[in-house]
Amino acid sequence: MAKEKRATWFKMFLHQKAIVEAVSDAEAGKAIKAIFAYFDTGEVPDMTEPAFLVFAAIKPYVDEAIMDYAARVERGKQSRL
Repeated sequence: MAKEKRATWFKMFLHQKAIVEAVSDAEAGKAIKAIFAYFDTGEVPDMTEPAFLVFAAIKPYVDEAIMDYAARVERGKQSRL
C-alpha cells in the first residue's frame, strides 16, 4: 500500500516560547504530544487547560502547514493539465 503523502512539518516561532515556559514541563510535554497527535489525525485530544493554552498557540501553524501542502499539491495537479 502506498504511503499517504502529507505535510511533514509545521512552524514554531520564538514568540511562542513565553507560552511554553509559562506552564510546567509536564504540561508543555502534554501539549507537544497533543500537537503531534492533531497533526497526524486532525482531532483535538483531551488535555488540561495549561496544556491546551500551549496547544492553541501552536495549532494555527499546524493548520497553515496542512493547508499550504494541500495548495501545493493542487497547484501541481493544475500544472500537469
